[in-house]
Amino acid sequence: MVGKSRETITYSKTTIASSLLLLGMVVAYLYFLNMSVVQVVMRAEQVQLQRDLNMEIASLESRYIAVQHLITSRISDLGNFTTNSDKVFVSRDEARLVLRDN
Repeated sequence: MVGKSRETITYSKTTIASSLLLLGMVVAYLYFLNMSVVQVVMRAEQVQLQRDLNMEIASLESRYIAVQHLITSRISDLGNFTTNSDKVFVSRDEARLVLRDN
């Protein structure tokens, strides 16, 4: 015969602890996955920023060298310096040793 009272389902402490542990592990997994994605994005942004800074430094160095040559040419014009087009090259006709018998 079926009783008129309600039977209640009781969960053991192990089942509740396992469920909470599983839920906590899922939350921790999602948190660390999110943090790793954030770190990858931040690293990519930093690499791009470093590339931009390197390009800006190269541009500034190029402008600095161009201005330096301009100033040097103006100073040389004021001092009546001339360019020396005769270049001297060292050539080795034959191989010689430093120490040799006389």
